Amino acid sequence: MTMVVNDTVLSTGVGLDATVASDARIGAAVSQVPVSQSMVGRTTVLPRVETVGAHTRVVVDELRRFDLLKQLGEGGLGEVTGVLDNDIGRRVAIKRLRGEVKSATTALRFAEEVRTVGQLEHPNIVPIHDVGVDESGDYYFVMKYIDGETLESIIEKLAAGDVNYHIQYGFERRVQIFTSVLEAVAFAHTKGIVHRDIKPANVMIGAYGEVVLMDWGIAKRTGNALPDPTEAAPHKVGRRGTLFETRTGELVGTPAYASPEQVRGEKIDERTDVYSLSLLFYEFLCLKHPLESKQTLTEMLDAVQNEKVLHASGVSSPYQAPTPAELAWFTAKGLEKDPTKRFQSVREMIDRIERRAEGDFPIQCPITLSKRALYVQRRFIDRHPYFVMGALPLVVLAMLGAFIRTIMILAR
Repeated sequence: MTMVVNDTVLSTGVGLDATVASDARIGAAVSQVPVSQSMVGRTTVLPRVETVGAHTRVVVDELRRFDLLKQLGEGGLGEVTGVLDNDIGRRVAIKRLRGEVKSATTALRFAEEVRTVGQLEHPNIVPIHDVGVDESGDYYFVMKYIDGETLESIIEKLAAGDVNYHIQYGFERRVQIFTSVLEAVAFAHTKGIVHRDIKPANVMIGAYGEVVLMDWGIAKRTGNALPDPTEAAPHKVGRRGTLFETRTGELVGTPAYASPEQVRGEKIDERTDVYSLSLLFYEFLCLKHPLESKQTLTEMLDAVQNEKVLHASGVSSPYQAPTPAELAWFTAKGLEKDPTKRFQSVREMIDRIERRAEGDFPIQCPITLSKRALYVQRRFIDRHPYFVMGALPLVVLAMLGAFIRTIMILAR
C-alpha cells in the first residue's frame, strides 16, 4: 500500500510520526508474552520522493518492514535470520527465541541478552539496531548483518588443506584474529560480563577482515540474580555433533569448549572465558580440537576435567608447519585445569600476545631460547644499523679466514 503525503514538490519537508509501542511485561511467573496491537504487522514509515511526468510527490510505501532472505544460524536458545530492512534498504539480522525453548525463564534470558549486548559497544561485538515484538507475540532484536563466514568454517577449510585459505590465514594472521576476539572479551569483562560460550562457531570473520564475537545468549553478568534456563533445550545435531553445540539445562555452555569448573557447575569468573579462548586458539593453530575423539557427553566432561591437552607443538598437520613454540606454550598456560594457574585475565593474555610480537616471551624450551636470542640480535641490528654495516666487512673477512684455514688443515 502506498500513501500519498504531498502531491507537490517538497519545499519544507514532511513531518512523520510513527510511534510503535508495546505494554508487554514479563516477570518470574510469565507464561505467555502479551503483545500490543500496534506491533502487529509492522510496516515501513520513511517517505520517499516520486516523480511522475511533471509532478513530484512524497509517498510512504506501507511495505512489510522486514522481508526474509535466509536462515543464518541456530544456537542453544535462539535462531538468527537474515532479512531485508525495507525502510533503510539494507540487510540486517534478526534473532528470536527458538520455538521449542520458549518459556518464562528463556524470555527473561532473551531480554537480558538484549540489554547485555546493548551495553557492549565495541568494534568486535555485533551492535543491536532495534528491538520489538513480532506478529506472533515473540520478542526479537535486530543486529548488524555480518557478511562473511565463521571461524569454524575457516578452520575446517584449513584442516582440509585449502591452499588459498592457508595463504590467507598464516600463523600471524591467526594471531591478529585471535587478538581481536581477546579485545572483545576483555571489554565485556570490564562491564562484569562473562560470555560462557566462546567457540569458533561464534566468531564471524567479515568479508573485509572484520572480526566479531557473536551469540551472547548465555552470557552471565557478575552479581546478576537472573537464573539460567532450567529447561534442557533440544540439542540440534550439527556437522560436528551435539558435543559442539550450545546447551542449556544442567550444563550451560558447549561441552567441547567448557572449562573444568563450568562443567562441574561451580561459580565461574573471567578465567572460564580464558580457558575457552585458549581452546579456540589451540584449535585455530593446530586445526584440530584436542578432544574431538570423544563420543559421549560423559567422555567429554570427564576429559575436560581430567585429561591433559596435548602440547600444541606436538600436533602435526600435513598442510602446515608445526605451531610456533611460544604460541604453543601460550595455549598451554590458558588450558590449565586449575584456574589459579591460567592467565588471570584476558588483559594479561593480550599483554603477552603483544609483547610476543616484540620478541619478548618466556624461555620455556630450547626452541623459545633460540628464537628469543634471534629476536635480541634483530633488535640490536635495528638499533645499531651503522655499526653493523661498518663491522660487516670484518666479520666477512674473519669468516673467510676461518674457512681458508680449515681448507689448509684438511689439505695436510
